[in-house]
Amino acid sequence: MGCNRKVYNIGGDKIITVGEFLHLLRKNAKCEIPCRQDQSLMRPSDVTLQIPDVSKFRNETGWKPKYSFEESVEYLLNHSRKEVEREIK
Repeated sequence: MGCNRKVYNIGGDKIITVGEFLHLLRKNAKCEIPCRQDQSLMRPSDVTLQIPDVSKFRNETGWKPKYSFEESVEYLLNHSRKEVEREIK
């Protein structure tokens, strides 16, 4: 009996650079997060922009995002904060 497996890339419509994502995280932080680049750790060539193609998944399932990227980041941060609080108690 064979499996009919498919690979999907699931994401949203927002295209964001790593730097923009870092800015969003820092903006939503409850404390100051220092930021600096260490050139010695930088790779000569790196992917700085990820562009998801979710058309295959959407065409086959009709799925579309329910929350914006910013809302998802805020949810993730709040969830992480609750988990950290739970662990230190």
